[in-house]
Amino acid sequence: MDSVEQVLDTIDAFESCNVSYMVVGAFSSNVYGIPRSTRDADFVVELGEVSIGAIASVLGDDYVLDRQIRVEGFTGSLRNDITYRPTGFRIEVFRLGKDEHHQIRFKRRTELYSPDLKRPIWIPTAEDVVIQKLRWARPKDCEDICEVLAVQAGKLDDEYLRHWTARHGTTELLETLLTRISDNL
Repeated sequence: MDSVEQVLDTIDAFESCNVSYMVVGAFSSNVYGIPRSTRDADFVVELGEVSIGAIASVLGDDYVLDRQIRVEGFTGSLRNDITYRPTGFRIEVFRLGKDEHHQIRFKRRTELYSPDLKRPIWIPTAEDVVIQKLRWARPKDCEDICEVLAVQAGKLDDEYLRHWTARHGTTELLETLLTRISDNL
């Protein structure tokens, strides 16, 4: 079993528990950009009345829930990790937070076909992938941003991007990455 199967297991668990989700992180940027491998899978979920423990139970004994809740710094959302015991593959489950952009990107999520997973999945829009990765701004996030911007050139809602980068103080980074892309063309 590889990471794709763990992601599919997780999606199936969310769906069987009627939990709304979206796949974020590398799996979502792979849909809009140039695919890369990853050691984990990130999800944003709206649990409602369902407990994270119920999700872990549906996944089965090969999956271990870390009950320690962590707080994601930019959105203030709560996160739990679930690890696939045989390989150590980690599933990060972020609960939908109160952060305004977090709420909006969840409402704007779209169901698209994932070549990695060979099925439709719920993911953020390309713009929202870029906006969130700009907030994190780790080197691998900047690479993902450049690839999404290059592959999606001319298809993105520039006004929406500019609105949120201005709100988050990431406009300068966006401009730097856009310059990097145009310099490489």
